[in-house]
Amino acid sequence: MKNFKIAAVQLNISKPMDVVIKDIRKFMQLAKTKKIDIICFPEDSISLGPKKNKLIISQVMECCKLFGVWCIISTHLKEKRYHYNSALLIDDKGRLFGKHKKVHLQGDGPNIFPGSKFDIYNTPFCKIGIAICWDVSNPTAMKRMAKKGAKIIFCPMYWCYDEWAHKKNHKKFEKKILQSLILARAYESLAYVVFCNPIDLKEKYLTSYTAIAEPHKIMKELFNKEGVIIAKIDLEYLRTIRKKWST
Repeated sequence: MKNFKIAAVQLNISKPMDVVIKDIRKFMQLAKTKKIDIICFPEDSISLGPKKNKLIISQVMECCKLFGVWCIISTHLKEKRYHYNSALLIDDKGRLFGKHKKVHLQGDGPNIFPGSKFDIYNTPFCKIGIAICWDVSNPTAMKRMAKKGAKIIFCPMYWCYDEWAHKKNHKKFEKKILQSLILARAYESLAYVVFCNPIDLKEKYLTSYTAIAEPHKIMKELFNKEGVIIAKIDLEYLRTIRKKWST
């Protein structure tokens, strides 16, 4: 597979949901213009309750089909009697290609059940993995996805800091933690890693930091403002370093 492009959107989810949906569509249209192959949105991008979430997901699927782009979008969905914090992988034909259920819950609410596994999705571009927010606290799971062939691990997030963690400038110092974390996960997994957080003016503790990293550096990053970052994926580079460093 030749080089391809991915994007991560720092979406403002504090807007009314109808506006958020319009913004999702706007960014997907931009993805088509910029020839982006896979676009990732943050954790909790859609949050109107399981029934309405499902209806909005169908609209997102139509956008994927209309603009010919793959996307990863996160929401809460009900399956049988259980509710899950889910990230959906939708292909460029508007079809559900894969679904990750958050495994490591942290502040997800009493009605959310954990998922149990980290699957690998064999897209036309490469194999990818998905982890949701606190899932990245498990380095073994991240490395295992890479061992199974994942070249990119997408991580939709809603990352909040703890008040006691820093004496001052909380978001500034939490950003440093996320910079260290994304580099660590990319380096130890020998994979591209994407952290994708939202903007939410209603949440004081949210750290709105979005980044794309490869094992040696952070390629693109965005902090405290709405927008999108884009990066080119070089699979030959990954093949070279994996051949050199894999054990």
